[in-house]
Amino acid sequence: MMNGEEFPQISTLEPGKQNVRLKAKIVSLQQRKIKNEKGETVYFYGILGDSSGTISFTAWAFPATIQSGDVVEIKNCSTKEYNNVNRVYIDSRSEVVLRPGEDLEVKRTFRELKIKDLSTTNPYVSLEGRISGVMEKEMERDGEKQKLYYADLEDDTGKIRLTSFGRSLKEGESVRIEGAKVSEYNGRLRLTINDKTKVLSTKLQYTITERIVNLADIANPIGGITVQGFAVNLGPKSGLVMRCSQCNQKLDDLRCPDHPDAPFVYDLFAYFTIDDGTGHLQCTGGRMPLLPLIGLSPDDFVPSNKNISRRGVQSLLEEKIPGRAFVIGGDVIKSQIGLSMRIRDIRPMDEEFLKTFSRMLEADFQ
Repeated sequence: MMNGEEFPQISTLEPGKQNVRLKAKIVSLQQRKIKNEKGETVYFYGILGDSSGTISFTAWAFPATIQSGDVVEIKNCSTKEYNNVNRVYIDSRSEVVLRPGEDLEVKRTFRELKIKDLSTTNPYVSLEGRISGVMEKEMERDGEKQKLYYADLEDDTGKIRLTSFGRSLKEGESVRIEGAKVSEYNGRLRLTINDKTKVLSTKLQYTITERIVNLADIANPIGGITVQGFAVNLGPKSGLVMRCSQCNQKLDDLRCPDHPDAPFVYDLFAYFTIDDGTGHLQCTGGRMPLLPLIGLSPDDFVPSNKNISRRGVQSLLEEKIPGRAFVIGGDVIKSQIGLSMRIRDIRPMDEEFLKTFSRMLEADFQ
Protein backbone atom coordinates (compact mmCIF):
# COMPACT_ATOMS: atom_id res chain seq x y z
CA MET A 1 0.00 0.00 0.00
CA MET A 2 1.30 3.46 -0.90
CA ASN A 3 1.65 6.03 1.90
CA GLY A 4 0.37 9.59 1.55
CA GLU A 5 0.67 11.01 -1.96
CA GLU A 6 3.34 8.57 -3.17
CA PHE A 7 2.59 6.96 -6.51
CA PRO A 8 4.65 4.61 -8.68
CA GLN A 9 6.10 6.02 -11.91
CA ILE A 10 4.62 4.60 -15.09
CA SER A 11 8.09 3.59 -16.31
CA THR A 12 8.50 1.32 -13.24
CA LEU A 13 5.25 -0.62 -13.72
CA GLU A 14 5.71 -4.35 -14.27
CA PRO A 15 3.23 -6.77 -15.88
CA GLY A 16 1.14 -9.06 -13.69
CA LYS A 17 0.52 -6.64 -10.78
CA GLN A 18 -2.80 -6.27 -8.93
CA ASN A 19 -4.27 -3.47 -6.76
CA VAL A 20 -2.07 -0.84 -8.40
CA ARG A 21 -2.61 2.83 -7.47
CA LEU A 22 -1.59 5.49 -10.01
CA LYS A 23 -1.66 9.21 -10.62
CA ALA A 24 -1.53 9.97 -14.33
CA LYS A 25 -2.68 12.30 -17.09
CA ILE A 26 -5.21 11.09 -19.65
CA VAL A 27 -3.18 11.58 -22.85
CA SER A 28 -5.87 10.08 -25.10
CA LEU A 29 -9.31 8.57 -24.49
CA GLN A 30 -11.45 6.68 -26.99
CA GLN A 31 -14.34 4.26 -26.87
CA ARG A 32 -15.56 1.42 -29.05
CA LYS A 33 -18.74 -0.64 -29.27
CA ILE A 34 -18.56 -4.40 -29.68
CA LYS A 35 -21.37 -6.88 -30.25
CA ASN A 36 -21.53 -10.37 -28.80
CA GLU A 37 -24.16 -12.93 -27.79
CA LYS A 38 -25.09 -10.74 -24.79
CA GLY A 39 -25.73 -7.66 -26.92
CA GLU A 40 -23.76 -4.47 -27.38
CA THR A 41 -20.94 -3.50 -25.01
CA VAL A 42 -18.89 -0.30 -24.83
CA TYR A 43 -15.30 -0.31 -23.69
CA PHE A 44 -12.74 2.50 -23.35
CA TYR A 45 -9.07 2.64 -24.24
CA GLY A 46 -6.29 5.19 -24.53
CA ILE A 47 -2.96 6.39 -23.14
CA LEU A 48 -1.94 7.35 -19.59
CA GLY A 49 1.17 9.46 -18.98
CA ASP A 50 3.40 10.99 -16.32
CA SER A 51 6.89 12.48 -16.15
CA SER A 52 8.47 9.05 -16.71
CA GLY A 53 6.60 7.97 -19.83
CA THR A 54 3.30 6.64 -21.15
CA ILE A 55 1.33 3.39 -21.06
CA SER A 56 -1.81 2.10 -22.82
CA PHE A 57 -4.94 1.29 -20.83
CA THR A 58 -8.23 -0.53 -21.30
CA ALA A 59 -11.35 0.10 -19.21
CA TRP A 60 -14.75 -1.58 -19.23
CA ALA A 61 -16.24 1.45 -17.47
CA PHE A 62 -15.05 5.03 -17.28
CA PRO A 63 -16.48 8.23 -15.72
CA ALA A 64 -18.26 10.33 -18.33
CA THR A 65 -17.01 13.58 -16.76
CA ILE A 66 -13.31 12.76 -17.31
CA GLN A 67 -11.72 13.80 -20.60
CA SER A 68 -8.36 13.82 -22.36
CA GLY A 69 -5.98 16.19 -20.58
CA ASP A 70 -7.38 15.54 -17.09
CA VAL A 71 -5.18 14.31 -14.24
CA VAL A 72 -6.69 11.36 -12.39
CA GLU A 73 -5.97 9.00 -9.54
CA ILE A 74 -6.68 5.36 -10.40
CA LYS A 75 -7.19 2.91 -7.55
CA ASN A 76 -7.18 -0.90 -7.72
CA CYS A 77 -6.16 -1.22 -11.36
CA SER A 78 -3.95 -4.02 -12.69
CA THR A 79 -1.18 -4.50 -15.25
CA LYS A 80 -0.89 -7.22 -17.84
CA GLU A 81 1.23 -7.87 -20.90
CA TYR A 82 -0.65 -8.06 -24.22
CA ASN A 83 1.14 -8.53 -27.57
CA ASN A 84 4.46 -8.03 -25.75
CA VAL A 85 3.33 -4.62 -24.44
CA ASN A 86 2.51 -3.84 -20.80
CA ARG A 87 -0.98 -2.31 -20.31
CA VAL A 88 -3.09 -0.97 -17.46
CA TYR A 89 -6.52 -2.59 -16.99
CA ILE A 90 -9.39 -0.81 -15.23
CA ASP A 91 -12.32 -3.04 -14.22
CA SER A 92 -15.36 -2.96 -11.93
CA ARG A 93 -13.16 -3.02 -8.80
CA SER A 94 -11.20 0.03 -9.94
CA GLU A 95 -11.94 3.65 -9.13
CA VAL A 96 -10.99 6.60 -11.36
CA VAL A 97 -11.01 9.93 -9.48
CA LEU A 98 -10.49 13.35 -11.06
CA ARG A 99 -7.82 15.54 -9.45
CA PRO A 100 -9.10 19.01 -10.42
CA GLY A 101 -6.64 21.84 -10.89
CA GLU A 102 -3.63 19.52 -11.18
CA ASP A 103 -1.39 19.06 -14.19
CA LEU A 104 1.37 16.64 -15.10
CA GLU A 105 4.12 17.07 -17.64
CA VAL A 106 4.14 13.90 -19.72
CA LYS A 107 7.38 12.52 -21.08
CA ARG A 108 6.68 11.54 -24.66
CA THR A 109 7.88 8.12 -25.72
CA PHE A 110 7.69 7.28 -29.40
CA ARG A 111 7.48 3.79 -30.84
CA GLU A 112 9.41 3.18 -34.05
CA LEU A 113 6.84 1.91 -36.56
CA LYS A 114 6.27 1.27 -40.24
CA ILE A 115 3.26 2.90 -41.89
CA LYS A 116 1.40 -0.45 -42.15
CA ASP A 117 1.59 -0.80 -38.35
CA LEU A 118 0.25 2.66 -37.44
CA SER A 119 -2.93 2.88 -35.37
CA THR A 120 -4.47 5.25 -32.84
CA THR A 121 -3.43 2.80 -30.10
CA ASN A 122 0.04 4.38 -30.41
CA PRO A 123 -0.79 8.08 -30.89
CA TYR A 124 2.82 9.35 -30.96
CA VAL A 125 5.35 7.59 -33.17
CA SER A 126 8.67 7.80 -34.97
CA LEU A 127 8.99 6.67 -38.58
CA GLU A 128 10.81 7.24 -41.85
CA GLY A 129 9.54 7.85 -45.36
CA ARG A 130 9.53 9.93 -48.50
CA ILE A 131 7.42 13.09 -48.90
CA SER A 132 5.38 13.65 -52.07
CA GLY A 133 2.40 15.67 -53.32
CA VAL A 134 3.14 18.74 -51.20
CA MET A 135 0.40 21.39 -51.10
CA GLU A 136 0.07 24.47 -48.92
CA LYS A 137 -2.56 26.99 -47.89
CA GLU A 138 -2.73 29.93 -45.54
CA MET A 139 -4.96 29.83 -42.48
CA GLU A 140 -5.55 31.90 -39.35
CA ARG A 141 -4.70 30.26 -36.02
CA ASP A 142 -4.87 32.05 -32.65
CA GLY A 143 -5.30 35.35 -34.48
CA GLU A 144 -2.17 34.88 -36.57
CA LYS A 145 -1.75 33.82 -40.18
CA GLN A 146 0.04 30.52 -40.57
CA LYS A 147 0.83 28.20 -43.45
CA LEU A 148 -0.62 24.71 -43.41
CA TYR A 149 1.16 22.03 -45.44
CA TYR A 150 -0.32 18.78 -46.75
CA ALA A 151 1.59 15.88 -48.28
CA ASP A 152 1.79 12.11 -48.52
CA LEU A 153 4.42 10.19 -46.59
CA GLU A 154 5.26 6.73 -47.91
CA ASP A 155 7.62 3.94 -47.00
CA ASP A 156 8.04 0.39 -48.28
CA THR A 157 4.82 -0.73 -46.52
CA GLY A 158 2.24 1.99 -47.31
CA LYS A 159 1.26 5.62 -47.63
CA ILE A 160 -0.38 8.06 -45.19
CA ARG A 161 -1.57 11.67 -45.28
CA LEU A 162 0.77 14.10 -43.50
CA THR A 163 -0.27 17.53 -42.15
CA SER A 164 2.22 20.14 -40.94
CA PHE A 165 1.34 23.33 -39.05
CA GLY A 166 3.86 26.01 -39.96
CA ARG A 167 6.73 23.70 -40.89
CA SER A 168 7.45 23.52 -44.61
CA LEU A 169 7.64 20.15 -46.35
CA LYS A 170 9.99 19.52 -49.26
CA GLU A 171 8.83 17.55 -52.30
CA GLY A 172 10.72 14.27 -52.72
CA GLU A 173 12.68 14.57 -49.48
CA SER A 174 13.36 11.44 -47.41
CA VAL A 175 12.86 12.20 -43.72
CA ARG A 176 12.93 10.73 -40.25
CA ILE A 177 10.07 12.04 -38.10
CA GLU A 178 10.12 11.74 -34.30
CA GLY A 179 6.95 12.56 -32.37
CA ALA A 180 4.33 12.60 -35.13
CA LYS A 181 0.74 12.28 -33.91
CA VAL A 182 -1.49 9.55 -35.37
CA SER A 183 -5.21 10.30 -35.61
CA GLU A 184 -8.21 9.05 -37.55
CA TYR A 185 -10.49 11.15 -39.76
CA ASN A 186 -13.29 9.84 -42.00
CA GLY A 187 -12.02 6.29 -41.65
CA ARG A 188 -8.46 7.14 -42.66
CA LEU A 189 -5.34 7.44 -40.55
CA ARG A 190 -3.27 10.62 -40.79
CA LEU A 191 -0.10 12.07 -39.28
CA THR A 192 0.29 15.56 -37.82
CA ILE A 193 3.55 17.36 -37.05
CA ASN A 194 4.18 20.71 -35.35
CA ASP A 195 7.10 22.80 -34.11
CA LYS A 196 7.86 20.26 -31.36
CA THR A 197 8.19 17.37 -33.79
CA LYS A 198 11.68 16.46 -34.97
CA VAL A 199 11.96 16.22 -38.77
CA LEU A 200 15.41 15.21 -40.04
CA SER A 201 16.65 14.51 -43.56
CA THR A 202 17.76 10.91 -43.97
CA LYS A 203 18.65 8.29 -46.53
CA LEU A 204 16.15 5.44 -46.78
CA GLN A 205 17.62 1.95 -46.64
CA TYR A 206 15.04 0.58 -49.08
CA THR A 207 13.50 1.29 -52.48
CA ILE A 208 9.83 2.27 -52.65
CA THR A 209 8.06 0.11 -55.24
CA GLU A 210 4.58 -1.37 -55.66
CA ARG A 211 3.49 -2.66 -52.25
CA ILE A 212 1.62 -5.96 -52.78
CA VAL A 213 -0.10 -7.04 -49.55
CA ASN A 214 -1.93 -10.21 -48.54
CA LEU A 215 -5.47 -9.42 -47.41
CA ALA A 216 -4.96 -11.33 -44.16
CA ASP A 217 -2.17 -8.93 -43.22
CA ILE A 218 -4.34 -5.80 -43.39
CA ALA A 219 -5.34 -4.85 -39.85
CA ASN A 220 -5.68 -1.05 -39.98
CA PRO A 221 -6.54 1.67 -42.50
CA ILE A 222 -3.59 2.14 -44.86
CA GLY A 223 -3.00 3.96 -48.12
CA GLY A 224 -0.99 3.25 -51.24
CA ILE A 225 -1.08 -0.55 -51.26
CA THR A 226 -1.83 -3.15 -53.94
CA VAL A 227 -3.90 -6.30 -53.46
CA GLN A 228 -4.61 -9.13 -55.86
CA GLY A 229 -7.26 -11.79 -56.07
CA PHE A 230 -10.53 -12.92 -57.60
CA ALA A 231 -13.68 -10.78 -57.60
CA VAL A 232 -16.29 -13.14 -56.19
CA ASN A 233 -19.40 -10.99 -56.61
CA LEU A 234 -20.75 -7.63 -57.78
CA GLY A 235 -22.92 -5.44 -55.55
CA PRO A 236 -26.51 -5.04 -56.82
CA LYS A 237 -26.36 -1.22 -56.58
CA SER A 238 -23.35 -1.04 -58.92
CA GLY A 239 -23.91 0.75 -62.22
CA LEU A 240 -24.46 4.11 -63.89
CA VAL A 241 -25.00 7.13 -61.64
CA MET A 242 -26.30 10.59 -62.57
CA ARG A 243 -24.91 13.68 -60.84
CA CYS A 244 -25.58 17.40 -60.92
CA SER A 245 -22.91 19.09 -63.05
CA GLN A 246 -22.80 22.04 -60.63
CA CYS A 247 -22.78 20.50 -57.12
CA ASN A 248 -21.97 16.84 -57.94
CA GLN A 249 -24.97 15.64 -55.91
CA LYS A 250 -26.26 12.19 -56.83
CA LEU A 251 -29.62 12.50 -58.60
CA ASP A 252 -32.63 10.21 -58.32
CA ASP A 253 -34.39 12.33 -60.93
CA LEU A 254 -33.09 14.18 -63.99
CA ARG A 255 -33.11 17.50 -62.15
CA CYS A 256 -31.11 18.63 -59.16
CA PRO A 257 -33.39 20.05 -56.42
CA ASP A 258 -30.82 22.79 -55.70
CA HIS A 259 -29.82 23.53 -59.32
CA PRO A 260 -32.81 22.58 -61.52
CA ASP A 261 -31.32 24.25 -64.62
CA ALA A 262 -27.93 22.52 -64.39
CA PRO A 263 -27.46 19.57 -66.75
CA PHE A 264 -26.64 16.16 -65.32
CA VAL A 265 -23.47 14.18 -65.99
CA TYR A 266 -22.72 10.47 -65.86
CA ASP A 267 -20.72 8.80 -63.13
CA LEU A 268 -19.93 5.16 -62.48
CA PHE A 269 -19.90 3.17 -59.25
CA ALA A 270 -19.20 -0.48 -58.47
CA TYR A 271 -18.48 -2.50 -55.37
CA PHE A 272 -17.41 -6.11 -55.10
CA THR A 273 -15.56 -8.52 -52.82
CA ILE A 274 -12.05 -9.66 -53.67
CA ASP A 275 -10.53 -12.85 -52.26
CA ASP A 276 -6.84 -13.78 -52.41
CA GLY A 277 -6.96 -17.08 -50.53
CA THR A 278 -5.77 -15.49 -47.28
CA GLY A 279 -8.82 -13.29 -46.72
CA HIS A 280 -11.38 -11.09 -48.42
CA LEU A 281 -12.09 -7.36 -48.68
CA GLN A 282 -14.82 -5.18 -50.15
CA CYS A 283 -13.61 -2.85 -52.89
CA THR A 284 -15.40 0.25 -54.20
CA GLY A 285 -14.52 2.13 -57.35
CA GLY A 286 -15.71 5.09 -59.38
CA ARG A 287 -15.57 6.51 -62.88
CA MET A 288 -11.83 6.99 -63.37
CA PRO A 289 -10.53 3.47 -62.57
CA LEU A 290 -13.59 1.58 -63.87
CA LEU A 291 -14.18 3.13 -67.30
CA PRO A 292 -11.02 1.63 -68.87
CA LEU A 293 -11.92 -1.74 -67.33
CA ILE A 294 -15.28 -1.87 -69.15
CA GLY A 295 -13.84 -0.45 -72.38
CA LEU A 296 -15.35 3.05 -72.35
CA SER A 297 -13.58 6.40 -72.69
CA PRO A 298 -14.59 9.57 -70.81
CA ASP A 299 -15.63 11.11 -74.14
CA ASP A 300 -18.02 8.21 -74.76
CA PHE A 301 -19.46 8.21 -71.26
CA VAL A 302 -21.72 11.25 -71.65
CA PRO A 303 -25.51 11.75 -71.70
CA SER A 304 -25.41 12.76 -75.37
CA ASN A 305 -24.23 9.25 -76.30
CA LYS A 306 -27.47 7.36 -76.87
CA ASN A 307 -25.63 4.03 -76.76
CA ILE A 308 -25.09 4.47 -73.00
CA SER A 309 -27.86 3.08 -70.79
CA ARG A 310 -28.23 1.80 -67.25
CA ARG A 311 -28.85 -1.74 -68.47
CA GLY A 312 -25.90 -1.62 -70.84
CA VAL A 313 -23.48 -0.36 -68.17
CA GLN A 314 -24.76 -2.97 -65.69
CA SER A 315 -24.16 -5.70 -68.28
CA LEU A 316 -20.60 -4.51 -68.91
CA LEU A 317 -19.82 -4.54 -65.17
CA GLU A 318 -21.27 -8.04 -64.79
CA GLU A 319 -19.23 -9.22 -67.75
CA LYS A 320 -15.92 -7.67 -66.72
CA ILE A 321 -15.78 -8.07 -62.91
CA PRO A 322 -17.27 -11.21 -61.23
CA GLY A 323 -15.10 -14.31 -61.40
CA ARG A 324 -12.09 -12.50 -62.83
CA ALA A 325 -8.66 -11.95 -61.27
CA PHE A 326 -7.39 -8.42 -60.69
CA VAL A 327 -4.48 -6.42 -59.36
CA ILE A 328 -5.96 -3.45 -57.47
CA GLY A 329 -4.18 -0.39 -56.08
CA GLY A 330 -5.83 1.91 -53.59
CA ASP A 331 -6.41 2.97 -50.00
CA VAL A 332 -7.95 0.90 -47.20
CA ILE A 333 -10.34 2.86 -44.98
CA LYS A 334 -12.43 1.97 -41.92
CA SER A 335 -16.20 2.36 -41.69
CA GLN A 336 -19.03 0.92 -39.59
CA ILE A 337 -18.92 -2.28 -41.64
CA GLY A 338 -15.17 -2.70 -41.18
CA LEU A 339 -12.26 -2.22 -43.57
CA SER A 340 -12.76 -1.64 -47.30
CA MET A 341 -10.61 -0.51 -50.21
CA ARG A 342 -11.14 2.63 -52.31
CA ILE A 343 -9.84 1.72 -55.78
CA ARG A 344 -7.35 4.05 -57.45
CA ASP A 345 -6.43 1.72 -60.29
CA ILE A 346 -7.48 -1.77 -61.33
CA ARG A 347 -6.10 -4.07 -63.99
CA PRO A 348 -6.70 -7.71 -64.96
CA MET A 349 -3.92 -10.10 -64.05
CA ASP A 350 -1.81 -11.05 -67.05
CA GLU A 351 -1.79 -14.74 -67.98
CA GLU A 352 1.63 -15.51 -66.48
CA PHE A 353 0.81 -13.77 -63.22
CA LEU A 354 -2.56 -15.51 -63.09
CA LYS A 355 -0.92 -18.94 -63.45
CA THR A 356 1.50 -18.15 -60.61
CA PHE A 357 -1.30 -16.84 -58.42
CA SER A 358 -3.50 -19.90 -59.11
CA ARG A 359 -0.65 -22.27 -58.20
CA MET A 360 -0.18 -20.36 -54.94
CA LEU A 361 -3.88 -20.74 -54.07
CA GLU A 362 -3.84 -24.45 -54.94
CA ALA A 363 -0.83 -24.97 -52.66
CA ASP A 364 -2.87 -23.74 -49.70
CA PHE A 365 -5.28 -26.67 -50.09
CA GLN A 366 -2.68 -29.42 -50.43
